[in-house]
Amino acid sequence: MSTLKALAPLDQSSRDRILLPHLVRLSKVTGGTVHLLHVVPTVRSLAPHAIRSAEAYVDAFETQLRTQGIEAHGIVRKGDPAAEIVKVAAEYEVDVIVMGTRGRRGLDKLFVGSVAEEVMSRCPYPVTLINEATAGSALDGKIWMQSSYMAGIVWNKVARGLFSEEQALAAMQRLEAQGLDHDALKATYTTLQQSGAPAEWLELDFQLDTLEQYMPDALQGKSSAA
Repeated sequence: MSTLKALAPLDQSSRDRILLPHLVRLSKVTGGTVHLLHVVPTVRSLAPHAIRSAEAYVDAFETQLRTQGIEAHGIVRKGDPAAEIVKVAAEYEVDVIVMGTRGRRGLDKLFVGSVAEEVMSRCPYPVTLINEATAGSALDGKIWMQSSYMAGIVWNKVARGLFSEEQALAAMQRLEAQGLDHDALKATYTTLQQSGAPAEWLELDFQLDTLEQYMPDALQGKSSAA
């Protein structure tokens, strides 16, 4: 099979994480390239650090794909999301657009989301939709536990003055790009921010295994201190 160029729009939501395994499989089968695109809406682009935050988010996903041997390129644009997706697809002459959609039921399942609908109606390229509800059902309890634990690690670094809020956001985005759950990361971090309570875990083996997988530098620091 010839190489294939895929465009994967990201919207900084929990839907993004379900795209990764599909993009990896697609690229490894075809030897293709993945273009990761995040479009910052014009109004939101006026907010401080909006573009920088979007770039950090896309970079985290790009790094995750590259570590798995996938050729990936991150792109950040500002404007109307659907229009920019169509424009970038033409600019890079992609073969397929892969998008995540929110799960719907009943009559609502006929509508896949305004951005996806617009892209499908205006774009001459094939569009593959990954349903968040269906794909997300494979997420197991261990991922939720690891996500919650790592959010606590990030919060502790902020509380101790080792991370700024901007660094914490970048770290959370990297963790999400590594496969941890967006909702669990955000919910735990927000809860700790509000309560100010330390994040404590009793199972030492779980802590060590999770740190080794997602933040090995933290383990090296502990070894040096010991």
